[in-house]
Amino acid sequence: MGDIFLCYSSKDREQLVKGMLFHLTNYGLPVWYDRNKMLLGDQRDYKNFDEGVGQSDYSIVVISPNSIDVGCCALEELELIYDKYRCETMTVFPVLFNIKANELSDDFHWLLQLVYKELDPTIDSIGACYHIICRFLQDELSKYRIQNLSDINNTLAQTSTWGYVRELIKTYDAISDNNRNAKMAILFSACKYIEVQYGVDTLPAYYYKGVDRLFSATRLNLEIESREMLILERLFLLQLNSAVFGYIF
Repeated sequence: MGDIFLCYSSKDREQLVKGMLFHLTNYGLPVWYDRNKMLLGDQRDYKNFDEGVGQSDYSIVVISPNSIDVGCCALEELELIYDKYRCETMTVFPVLFNIKANELSDDFHWLLQLVYKELDPTIDSIGACYHIICRFLQDELSKYRIQNLSDINNTLAQTSTWGYVRELIKTYDAISDNNRNAKMAILFSACKYIEVQYGVDTLPAYYYKGVDRLFSATRLNLEIESREMLILERLFLLQLNSAVFGYIF
């Protein structure tokens, strides 16, 4: 899976971009962030355009009054991102920061054809990051044989092995959707069982870091959004496929 390229104006770094970087890297996602990738003396165009945009499969595009200024480096990056988007080789996540959709010129209207998020300094960027994490994990999950919980039941029904995992999933299905904290606890237990029983250290970091991040931040006691549930479900499915079954196409 390729990196997630961050396209933004340096003037938005402190108010928005650092927060998004914090959330995404806490979930183990590979983010191409110029401050972490570029050193004094590097060729700026090569690092940003060829190595950054060119080798990334995703891009977060932050559009703000700062980034649409003439001469902003983000505009050069955006041209390359648009080319990759048109060729269907890049997924783009538009974020409008301190700007409304009706304030954008026609040059940016292709971004408005996508699902976008409007943010300002009073809104935590974690909600937008949840969208990105969900999509990234779902794309990774598409490589595997078992892509949803019903697939697990069908697979486990054919074997007497993995009885504990089977019982956890049966319990999860029996819990009401309104009792989200209990469902989260079951998924968390399943992930920790796989971690202890099979090991996850050799897996990509985004297969397991989000499990502990969700727990450490909330102790699984929170008003939960459906996207958080989806994140934990997909993390469990990724671990089950790779660490337990090893089914990868």
